[in-house]
Amino acid sequence: MTLIDRKGEHVAALLHDRSLQDEPELLGAVTAAAGIAVENGRLQAELRARLEELRGSRARVIDAGQKERQRLERNLHDGAQQRLIALSLELSLLEQRLEGDPEATTRLDQARREIALSLEELRDVARGIHPAVLSGHGLEVALESIAAHASVPVRLTVELEERLQERLEVVAYYVVSESLVNIAKHARATWATVDVGRDDGQIVVEVVDDGIGGADTERGSGLRGLADRVEALDGRLRVWTPRGGGTRVKAEIPCA
Repeated sequence: MTLIDRKGEHVAALLHDRSLQDEPELLGAVTAAAGIAVENGRLQAELRARLEELRGSRARVIDAGQKERQRLERNLHDGAQQRLIALSLELSLLEQRLEGDPEATTRLDQARREIALSLEELRDVARGIHPAVLSGHGLEVALESIAAHASVPVRLTVELEERLQERLEVVAYYVVSESLVNIAKHARATWATVDVGRDDGQIVVEVVDDGIGGADTERGSGLRGLADRVEALDGRLRVWTPRGGGTRVKAEIPCA
């Protein structure tokens, strides 16, 4: 038996035939090679451990951000929106008392219209922070909502037998939402398709349009942010965008 040392510590033992004691150079070479193999194994184990730690850290960051967005959405819904609704009702009551004053009635009508516009803008902000319909009714209903308001006709297909974990639903939702926003801003498309389903233990989300393609996937922060969300769940986001050939965005996320 020959002990293998690394940095002054015994890390392994090489078991060999006694006759190799007469071949010190050969024994030394084998011992050195074994020592390198042991060190490589240790480094690979450390790398795997750090990779798992990084994955866990990214997932925790995503979850923390999601919880904070949910909190902000609830605060907007329960706070600012409710106060604006109460103010609109108060103006309606005041208008009834001022029926004989046309100028005051006109100004009150204008104020109510401004409140209604502010409410709609606030709801848009709240939906952008966190889609409450997703938590309440699930991914399919949430996607139907954004598809109905898309800038181009969208053919939506969702084939899921049951609800997913919330973190999966949120990522799938934002892949579709951000893709449809990019289509509206840059694609000059006339139609889009959205397909969501399971395939071999993964959730697959695919968005395709017939636009001009050629999207810059490196400089845009939207696609990079989507990739970060998907990769935080050990998924993969791929984009095909040939110039003049439309754009295809595909996310694959493990759901076992």
